[in-house]
Amino acid sequence: MSEEESFDYREHAAQSGDQELDKVLRPKSLRDFAGQPSVVENLEIFVQAAKLRGEPLDHVLLH
Repeated sequence: MSEEESFDYREHAAQSGDQELDKVLRPKSLRDFAGQPSVVENLEIFVQAAKLRGEPLDHVLLH
């Protein structure tokens, strides 16, 4: 079996530093979101309002 065929991504998924970078790039909650506090607060309001309406959140552009 060649090296390419035996590659297991799970062995390489938790390399040092990857978990911290993943946490910054993919926050699990709005508290983990790195950004301007007022923008994060507005985003939280948008999400809560959509949940209360029982609708999906409209498109949001973050830059």
